[in-house]
Amino acid sequence: MRYIVSIIAIFSYLFASQYSITGSKVVYYGDHALHKWEGSTNSAMGTLIYDIYNKTYSCTVTIPMNTFSSGNDNRDSNMLYYCNAIEYPDIVFKSNMINVNKESIDIEGIIEFAGEKRKLKTVARLIKLNQNEFSIKGEFQIYLSNFNIARPSLLFVKMEDKILIKYSIMGVVNE
Repeated sequence: MRYIVSIIAIFSYLFASQYSITGSKVVYYGDHALHKWEGSTNSAMGTLIYDIYNKTYSCTVTIPMNTFSSGNDNRDSNMLYYCNAIEYPDIVFKSNMINVNKESIDIEGIIEFAGEKRKLKTVARLIKLNQNEFSIKGEFQIYLSNFNIARPSLLFVKMEDKILIKYSIMGVVNE
């Protein structure tokens, strides 16, 4: 029985295309009554796998927290502190479902952030998808309170709970 499972696993791998992320930009937008800001990173890592046999996609994306920069070292340091980046240094997304449409991609999965796991749905605009490369852009919102993150305050006013996140991700097939 183990032999049959091994053969199936080998054939599944042979009938799969694996893409690696080669370029990315992820931007978060923070908001406070006195000012707005954004922080960004180009350090997303991960893979997209297309199972030719089942005609399904799956992906995993990892972003190190310490790669985000808002242009203000104090703000970035506070972000790492409030998001408990020492204990949970990465943001990780693993898809449960990817549905490719003509011009968009519906993506559902689990995001792990600050030690908490939550369901996430997003719709990405399909820029390019072929046998050699892919490129997508999209956005979604999270609420810091859903991840048990205490919101920092300035002049006794807390920052907004809602954070907008925009992303663009490109990748190429592994040879």
